[in-house]
Amino acid sequence: MEIKFFNQPKDVKFIDILSEKLRDKSFSKIWIIAGFAKDSAMDYILEDVKVARENGTIIECIFGLDKKNTSKDMLLKFLDCGCNIRYHLNENGTKLESRLYAFESQDGDSYVYITGGKFSENGISQNLTLIEEIKYSKDEKIEFAKVKAAIENGISKEEFDTLTEEKLKELASTGDIVARITERKIPKISELYSSNQEDNSVQEYDEGSASNYKELLNKEVDIDIDMGEESVKVQDSLGEEVEHKLKSSKEDKKEELISSTIIGKEKPLNYDDMSTLIIGISKSMLSSKEIKIPSSITSNMFKFFGYPDDFHTVEDEKGNIKEAKNILLEMFSNLSNYSAEDAEATLIQTAKATSVSSSKIGELEIEEGDILRLIKIEQNKYRIEIIKQNTNEYEVWNGFCISQVKGSSKKFGII
Repeated sequence: MEIKFFNQPKDVKFIDILSEKLRDKSFSKIWIIAGFAKDSAMDYILEDVKVARENGTIIECIFGLDKKNTSKDMLLKFLDCGCNIRYHLNENGTKLESRLYAFESQDGDSYVYITGGKFSENGISQNLTLIEEIKYSKDEKIEFAKVKAAIENGISKEEFDTLTEEKLKELASTGDIVARITERKIPKISELYSSNQEDNSVQEYDEGSASNYKELLNKEVDIDIDMGEESVKVQDSLGEEVEHKLKSSKEDKKEELISSTIIGKEKPLNYDDMSTLIIGISKSMLSSKEIKIPSSITSNMFKFFGYPDDFHTVEDEKGNIKEAKNILLEMFSNLSNYSAEDAEATLIQTAKATSVSSSKIGELEIEEGDILRLIKIEQNKYRIEIIKQNTNEYEVWNGFCISQVKGSSKKFGII
């Protein structure tokens, strides 16, 4: 038996370990034990789980469920893959708090991982945590059998039930889990500029669907924003114009940036008509040549990206199959006034993210916390604008990022 310790994310990201092991054909059975099974993590590994099942690997999921973190839709996806799921309702007093992953091989090494990171997107990729790896050689089957026995002994019939599709529907109907992934309602443009109104209602949507999003947005207004050193002017498509002086003190900034309400034509909006995605940048989204936007956001915006009609299948240097399309990409940073154009940029679509890739992205000097405005100019022409922190524009566009992705700190907005 060999024991190693890794620090995430310095040494490794646990998602990379999970992905590699799930896709490894040598493992005959895998256990995923998660005290809180969050949709964001389940979505993150879903394609890897599908590959494992296609390879004939048995997957045993032991999940803690509650009404805040797990949806019927995501659990159904795991059931449809052929995963076996046993669950404990964490709302019923005692909670499941284990985070353990076991990989059994009949002819090679078997592994057990114990991690302090939650089973969430950040918990298995970015958050600081210690990961323990225990490797059992093929001659240590008795020792690994003790691990399996401990797992089964800890899952009593009184505390854990087998999840079926019928049971899943029942849990959703009784409110023990949510029926769909929930999201704060995306407000009217006018609400973004109102200091007196606050909309805390919740809008349900199906993150796995690629159409029928007309009910998500409820206001259509074309707006122009003119930034000055001390004020901002906003003009809508009806010619209504308001001017607001920028707040300078910390106390003032606690108030709404723009107090006047913009009156626009009342029309139902939908994601199909969107022209701009606004999102705060996190470390997990950045690399020197790529900006990755999680699929938990972009899965509802396929028409904006022209997916799948404009995309074609490609294979990267690691042999991974992806969908991509070539685009003309304009780039701009508001602090340095840096601008560039790349006629060989690409949009890349995977199960986990939609990526904007360009050799010139590094020149934008993007930092965590900056705001990305991704604008669709034409079908295959896009523009990236990086709104740097500590600039006047930052406060304006940060005000549009009012929708939070469930299970994540990421916020975004749609225009």
